[in-house]
Amino acid sequence: MSLHQAALTEMTARADRLRDNRQWLAAATLYGEALEHGTPSAEGWVQYAHMLKEAELFEAAIRAYEFAIHCDGTYPDARLHLAHLFKRLGQLANALATFEALSALPLSPPVEQEIAGLRVSLMQAGPNAPTDLGTRNEGMETATCLAGFSRLQGREEIRIAEINELNGQRDGEATPFGLSMVEILRLAKERSLQARLNPKAHLVIRDNKFVATTKEPQFSVVVEGEQLRPGWFSIELEVSGTAMVFTPVLYVEHRAEWSRFSTFNLRPQGNGKFRAVGLLEDAVLRLRLDPASTEGSFVVNAFSLRQIGMASSFRHARRIDRDAARAALTDLRTHRSSNRFAHDLAKILSYPGRDAYETWIAKHDTVSDEDLARFRRAVDRWRTRPMISAVVSISSETAERGEETLRSLKRQIYENWQLHVVLARDVPQVSQDAITSLQENDTRFITTFAEEDKTAQSLLNACDGRFVIFLSAGDILAPIALYKLVEHHIAKPMSKLIYSDEDAIENQRRHSPLFKPDWDPDYFYATNYVGRSVAFETGLAQSCCPSFGNLANLDTQELVLRAAEVLSPDEITHIPRVLYHRGSPAKTSGSPLLPYPMTEARRQAVEDSLRRHGRRANTSTLPGNLCRVIWPVPDPAPMVTLIIPTRDYAGLLRACIDSILDHTDYPAFEIVIVDNGSVEQETLAYFDTLRSRHNIRILAAPGPFNFSRLNNRAVENAQGSMLALINNDIIVTDGGWLREMVSQASRPEIGAVGAKLLYDTGHIQHAGIICGIGLVAAHPHKFRGGDDPGYMGRIAATQSLSAVTAACLMVEKAKYCQVGGMDEDNLKVAFNDVDLCLKLDAAGYRNLYTPHATLIHLESISRGLDTSSEKAERYRAEAAFMLAKWGDKVRRDRFYNVNLTAEREDFSYRD
Repeated sequence: MSLHQAALTEMTARADRLRDNRQWLAAATLYGEALEHGTPSAEGWVQYAHMLKEAELFEAAIRAYEFAIHCDGTYPDARLHLAHLFKRLGQLANALATFEALSALPLSPPVEQEIAGLRVSLMQAGPNAPTDLGTRNEGMETATCLAGFSRLQGREEIRIAEINELNGQRDGEATPFGLSMVEILRLAKERSLQARLNPKAHLVIRDNKFVATTKEPQFSVVVEGEQLRPGWFSIELEVSGTAMVFTPVLYVEHRAEWSRFSTFNLRPQGNGKFRAVGLLEDAVLRLRLDPASTEGSFVVNAFSLRQIGMASSFRHARRIDRDAARAALTDLRTHRSSNRFAHDLAKILSYPGRDAYETWIAKHDTVSDEDLARFRRAVDRWRTRPMISAVVSISSETAERGEETLRSLKRQIYENWQLHVVLARDVPQVSQDAITSLQENDTRFITTFAEEDKTAQSLLNACDGRFVIFLSAGDILAPIALYKLVEHHIAKPMSKLIYSDEDAIENQRRHSPLFKPDWDPDYFYATNYVGRSVAFETGLAQSCCPSFGNLANLDTQELVLRAAEVLSPDEITHIPRVLYHRGSPAKTSGSPLLPYPMTEARRQAVEDSLRRHGRRANTSTLPGNLCRVIWPVPDPAPMVTLIIPTRDYAGLLRACIDSILDHTDYPAFEIVIVDNGSVEQETLAYFDTLRSRHNIRILAAPGPFNFSRLNNRAVENAQGSMLALINNDIIVTDGGWLREMVSQASRPEIGAVGAKLLYDTGHIQHAGIICGIGLVAAHPHKFRGGDDPGYMGRIAATQSLSAVTAACLMVEKAKYCQVGGMDEDNLKVAFNDVDLCLKLDAAGYRNLYTPHATLIHLESISRGLDTSSEKAERYRAEAAFMLAKWGDKVRRDRFYNVNLTAEREDFSYRD
């Protein structure tokens, strides 16, 4: 290391220490000096921009992020932070454009919700609002920092101009060989290039292995001798590594500073092998290979780079999609356009990369040989190894698929099981022989023939296991399914009904996952979300199974309904892991949101169960094969106090009050307006007009804004036995909203009830609150269309949730007071509704979201966005209080399956 480099390293280390001590200006000055005396890099510019932003030197920060993008257009962090800064400054169009550019990069962080939110915001607000980007700090330290930035900016703009001039010269060249693209495609010869991988960034070598030190390791692809030219090429990579997620991407730089580049995702071939075949239409300056998206150690077993011809590319395309390749060839013969043919092949050969679920599987649901060995050792230590019974019915139509179900039982690492195979009489003899050969004298297989007079209950009586599972022919159990079932039973011996997450499998590709919540009767009534991946305690199944009907027409939904009538909620438990793979789609009409649609028979089963349980409720079928349970309003209808805190904004408040009075068809309610020190004459005059209304009161509550205190004071003065907390920017459009919320909140087991809230554009603002994403909690499904049913129907279905928003929240007054109301000492502005809901949950109540009360929420118009340093600090302090108070309850949401990683939410709510 040279002295110069040593000095730069020390300078950067000093800047890091200043950054960690939140001395933003001093850190920015040192990072700037390091850039001035060293080689510019995207990472260096981004770190410099962070400090400028924290010092509220926003204009300089924007330029610094832009210089980072000029240094390396493939570097995602520069665009990510620039987009967030634009958003913070109210430059929404710039933020949207930057997020969209970021999303086009391979392995981009998930920004779909940001893009959707900005589009909604622009529909409301129009184009960019003017923003003051002036210096927020004054003094000598600021002047020194800005002087350094000015020098850097001047130097960088000169460098960019020189690079642009050079790139402009290259743009005028047809190809580096003076040949047209068509000629290159015709004449390219197959040749292997002498290529090797050199660590470029975030990679070190330890113990003869490469070690990725971040999630963005990079190799330079060094080619000796003859270089890669425009035309067809293939690249192959073979790697191995423990707990690594390999997502290889080849970056091809066409213009200096990555101002123009191509990317090629390498397609998995199995056993750690990857390949890409692609078409290059421009000159190649540099090549870079990013092998993985996680940290860890790995070995490169093989690497090759070849220039190939069109014939080879056609053969590769035919292996991927024979029909599409044949169609491209037919088109070539018709139009005689080799360029058109080349682009058709390139489209077939392009690989978009793993989808979100495939990436999730690679990161969180891939079981290694070491894992299997560890699980087997755990089984050896268990004091008890209960038998698990499984039952599968196979007909002539399902015989071939049923063979795969039997194979999945034989692959189980937990071996104490028995399988009852019930064969229909019409199963062909050849299929019977194949099933028999699979059993190989294994006494755990018990094969019988279906008889019309043989009921499902008589079959259950023959099951010897502690639990019984009903399998559909073609469905597959994960190899660790029975192991995880028994492990769960040992950990929670009270469990009598256990279900897991599931997905579908087709041509060995897993898709359509169902990440389920813990037991929620309301959501189950609406969706039958438990599905087939459920194990019943055998005695429970025997007692709940109808005494009529055979196995073929046994519906596990009805069995779950009957079981839930006799079990406590603690006896119904959930394994948050994908252990069941549906092998065949359900044959249903319409487009069900889940693979187990709410048929008329199932809707009637829900209604019958409610009747047996002594509940006075009716049901109806909803679009998407969902079910709605309609609960009655108590007679007489209880008085509801609507509590609306406000400070000025008379026009907003008037629209809210008028909409309530004009559209609400509920017979008994009062409105309490909590005035937090309004001073505008228009507001005071409006209050005077309201005082003449018999059911509207103005409660004075001056002082600093404290949402919790304002609501608590109103509750003390409330005449109603039901409370509805309402923001002053709510607009009522649905006449039955209050009736629906009262019917739900008056149920003895229910705590808070939240409504479905829409932006004035018609997009989702609130459909419940999830704990465990964001700092503490966040809204799922935000910015989706108002009619979108959501992932697993969760926008369209009534369901239990950890929390709902106080923008429109109903709760019985007695329950609100029982838990102490809102925390006005520690949660003055944020998270007070989440805290209230968690207190109700801790007291034994379930909080509920209902989509059948829909209102408009203009969201935070009266209070503005929390972007100032003071508001941000207060927000962080309230978040820290919630984390300290509730711990795991705000880290793991039992009603939204995000206990492993928020990445589940990433794909589940954006598909």
